[in-house]
Amino acid sequence: MAAKTKKVSASKKTLAKRLHEYRWVYFLGLPGMIVMFLFSYKPMGNLLMAFQDYNAFEGLWGSQWVGLKHFQRLFADPKFYNMLKNTLVISGLNLLTFPAPIVLALIMNEVRNMKFKKFVQTAVYLPHFLSWAIVCSLTFFLLSTEQGVVNKLIEMAGGEKVSFLFSTSAIYPIIVIQSLWKGVGWGSIVYLAAISGIDQSLYEAAKMDGANRFQCMIKVTLPSIMPTIIVMLILKMGSIISVDFEQVFLMNNAMVKSKLEVFEIFIYNNSIATGSTQFSYTTAIGLFKSVVNTSLVILTNWITSRKGYDGVM
Repeated sequence: MAAKTKKVSASKKTLAKRLHEYRWVYFLGLPGMIVMFLFSYKPMGNLLMAFQDYNAFEGLWGSQWVGLKHFQRLFADPKFYNMLKNTLVISGLNLLTFPAPIVLALIMNEVRNMKFKKFVQTAVYLPHFLSWAIVCSLTFFLLSTEQGVVNKLIEMAGGEKVSFLFSTSAIYPIIVIQSLWKGVGWGSIVYLAAISGIDQSLYEAAKMDGANRFQCMIKVTLPSIMPTIIVMLILKMGSIISVDFEQVFLMNNAMVKSKLEVFEIFIYNNSIATGSTQFSYTTAIGLFKSVVNTSLVILTNWITSRKGYDGVM
């Protein structure tokens, strides 16, 4: 018993010593932790509105409790399954582009001309810093029926104009290409950082065994960054039932409305756009999305753990 007490006190001293030793590091991180608490954790208490008929005048604790009423309303809504299908299709197509940043990072790692490498990195990182308003404006500039560059080229070649932006069959590929162009460069940064941490002796050993650059990439680089790939995949699954509101909102029009009606647009239309006070209903929709996303993260983490990889939990 005395030995256990000594161990506990020793660990406490070690922790106190560590806190004192790195006090300035924790101090620098304190503003970020405060912001996270105020804007990420504290608002989670308002999720109780999903189980109430919330009234702003009566407050969170004075409003009437209605149980699962708003969830029943959501599942009974004729638009629910169409919204779920559209969200899963868009997110699923974006998930197919998940390997793109990995491939880009592997290719960039093999570039030996530093000037060319920096130029390409700048070119592929730049779209990330553009707002969706600019990205969608560029899309209109390229694909609009009257002023679009692509349609002008088609017309010059003797073809007929194509209404890309009003086509229900073309809108999903356009959404995916936009997301890929905007995010592939930024997503590759994580993998490039992981590649930079690989032990160079592994490459030397592979070359001694006769491996060429491509074989080193497949047999050394890719397996070495696999834990990072797994973590990024798990995090990606956490947003599978969410889409970028700005992107979908700006690309929406009457002709493709049925294909772009997702939960984010539905929440906007039932709250801000109409000046509605359906706080409880829209909160229930948001909570439903969060539960599904969290479940997918846990499931993916469990599967990867069973396969022998370290997850995020």
